[in-house]
Amino acid sequence: MSLKVYNSLSRKKEDFEPLQEGKVKMYVCGPTVYNYISIGNARPIIVFNMVRNYLEYLGYEVFFVQNITDIEDKIINKANLEGVDYKVITKRYIDAFMEDLEALEIKKIDEIPLASDMINEIISMIEKIIENGYGYVIDGNVYFDVLKFKDYGKLSGQKISEMKNLDGDDFGKRNKIDFALWKQAKPGEPSWQSPWGNGRPGWHIECSAMSYKFLGFGFDIHGGGIDLIFPHHENEIAQSEAAFKGKGNFVKYWMHNGMIEVKEKKMSKSDGLQENWILKNLLKKYSSNVIKFYILSTHYKSPLEFSKEKLEESKKALDKVVNTVQNLDFLLKKNKNISESLLTDDLILKVQSYKEKVSEIRLSMVTGFKSQMDDDFNSAGAIGVLFDSVRRVNSIIQSPDFLFDKELLNYLEAFYNDFLNLYHVLGINLEKELNKRQAGFDKTKPELSSAEIEALVSLRDEARKAKDFKKADEIRNKLLKAGIVLEDRKEGTFWKIQK
Repeated sequence: MSLKVYNSLSRKKEDFEPLQEGKVKMYVCGPTVYNYISIGNARPIIVFNMVRNYLEYLGYEVFFVQNITDIEDKIINKANLEGVDYKVITKRYIDAFMEDLEALEIKKIDEIPLASDMINEIISMIEKIIENGYGYVIDGNVYFDVLKFKDYGKLSGQKISEMKNLDGDDFGKRNKIDFALWKQAKPGEPSWQSPWGNGRPGWHIECSAMSYKFLGFGFDIHGGGIDLIFPHHENEIAQSEAAFKGKGNFVKYWMHNGMIEVKEKKMSKSDGLQENWILKNLLKKYSSNVIKFYILSTHYKSPLEFSKEKLEESKKALDKVVNTVQNLDFLLKKNKNISESLLTDDLILKVQSYKEKVSEIRLSMVTGFKSQMDDDFNSAGAIGVLFDSVRRVNSIIQSPDFLFDKELLNYLEAFYNDFLNLYHVLGINLEKELNKRQAGFDKTKPELSSAEIEALVSLRDEARKAKDFKKADEIRNKLLKAGIVLEDRKEGTFWKIQK
């Protein structure tokens, strides 16, 4: 099956065919920097990082833009409340946002433009809109004439007669639903010189100008939260298609993630952020991989419930995955220098059956993962495929009669590498979770390093082979006192931290 994407514009799944073969241009609405970002703001960041990763996995060259809104009423209100220049507010929260991106280990975004750096482009686009008959000026304010744009409402499906004034002002607008492209400066507000006097851009025009600057008119994917469909994205369409009249659709595929909800109410920075909603605070308690696992375990279009219990469930589920990865990692590293061994005919047949099973599981994992992701980036289904695949492999290597040869280890290593890589496509780094376990151990047990533990385990193995069980028990007890539990398996002795 080829990739299908749910297009909010057509309200159906469509075959994904980029405007330029082999290349994808995508734009995602980023944060308005008047506060720290919440787990709700993190959802589109994580979702569209996954979308970009999967498109690259399919072989596309992706150019990804995510903006930052640093001119907006909420920013000005915050600055006035604190009695500081608006740039003090924007710098504080831009820096915090960039730290959050790094903490989440979001793959490099090609461009992260600021609205304040796009004033010339914004003015130029507004001039085009006025020139084409869709904008008008009243007392230094510029408005978009919605009634002149016959397709207004095509994204949201709303009728003009049912729309309300969401712009928050009147200032003599011709129609209540007309929206501001440029706002006349008020005392103490940030402003720039324009053909219509000192002022600042309206919120919606910023994204139209920024996307055009870096992607041109007509690009493949525009993403954001479902709450942006109206009026923000509806207005982006109107502005852009009015500025470039007759050039067709502004965007081919519109994608919108569902909201994160708390007790059936959407999470919103405007309502005031609770401490446990702020991403920075959550990242002190949960790894970035747990946060991503939590968000991607639900389809991006569906609402997602937020609670401590839901995060703990995700942590436990990811721990189960990492436990099995640790088992595989241990088996492969412990036996990496294994030589070919002579097996009896019946044992050769048994090992061969394991090879066939592992090969089948690996194939069904890769095809199943792609099938789920091709169905509108169904990360929840993809995680289900990965979870089932690693469970099946774990049941093989943990079976009482499990034995292996070098070729079977190669089969298991191929599965292991594919498994880790597919999680990387989702943006989840399982190797980091493994390394964190060890780093956390070394931090809490500095008197006994991992190298010292390995040395003691090797001494114990030698004692057991020599049937010196007294010495073997002494080593086990010494490790146990240090908080290390040993588990003897056919493939070797596995150690872990006692909880």
